[in-house]
Amino acid sequence: MREPNFMCIGSAKSGTTSLYDILKQHPDIFLPSFKEPHFFDIPDVYNKGLEWYKRIYFNNIEGQKCIGDFTPTYLFEKEAPKRILKDLGKDIKFIIILRNPVDRAYSHYLHSKRDLHENFSFFDAIEFEDTRTNKIDYLSYLRKSYINQGLYFKMISNWFEYFPKENFLIINFEDEFILDRLKVISRILTFLEVSDCNIDVYKNSNKASKPKFVWLKELMKKSGWWRVLIKKMIPSLKKRQIIKNRIQRANISTFKPKKLSYIERKRIFNNYFKDDVLKLEKLLGRKMNWLE
Repeated sequence: MREPNFMCIGSAKSGTTSLYDILKQHPDIFLPSFKEPHFFDIPDVYNKGLEWYKRIYFNNIEGQKCIGDFTPTYLFEKEAPKRILKDLGKDIKFIIILRNPVDRAYSHYLHSKRDLHENFSFFDAIEFEDTRTNKIDYLSYLRKSYINQGLYFKMISNWFEYFPKENFLIINFEDEFILDRLKVISRILTFLEVSDCNIDVYKNSNKASKPKFVWLKELMKKSGWWRVLIKKMIPSLKKRQIIKNRIQRANISTFKPKKLSYIERKRIFNNYFKDDVLKLEKLLGRKMNWLE
């Protein structure tokens, strides 16, 4: 049994599902059938131990050179790099996709709204984010931290304290992943030290969507006797996660959400992200070209 030697750690709502589906095609890359283990960021999961993590997600590796974990909220969790360094060592590689933080926040909000975790309007949700997330459980915090998960300088600086910069491949979502997909996938394969091969690089997964049946979405959120019964019938956490994801995918339909105006996007950028982005550009030595 082996363990991950690379991770895609973020950012959430920045094309990581599409990248997962693309890299999963490569014969030299192993990715678990369940995309986001959340081992290194959710305390209750991390407390199950490294051997549990390896047994649940990496027990059917068949000699692939690269073994990955795609959990985009690792970037956000302050303790994650410390845990990864302790458990997996200093040589692990990291892929990060950075999306315009305004668009990322809005996409994140729409996702939470679709999953019935959000009742506020987008503008109220970001205005009162710190107050709302002050005393809630960790998963609820992840679902509603629209601004905080877009403060990239703050997050990446934390990771650079534990791992050298050369361990990271940082991709601009708009300029690279969207506009030059073929080239960026080639860069990723080079970074992972696997051969270039004939895979479909234009997969676009996890598009904006809404539930077909709200009652089914609500039922899947509720706790009760039926959850206990399902756990007894399907003791494998991994299998339950896969089944849950399949049901959720079957219960959604794509739609085109209302777009934010340029004025709204500019105001949000200036109010919440501008200072952080300027620091990020200095840290990375490159322009991100967001809202210019």
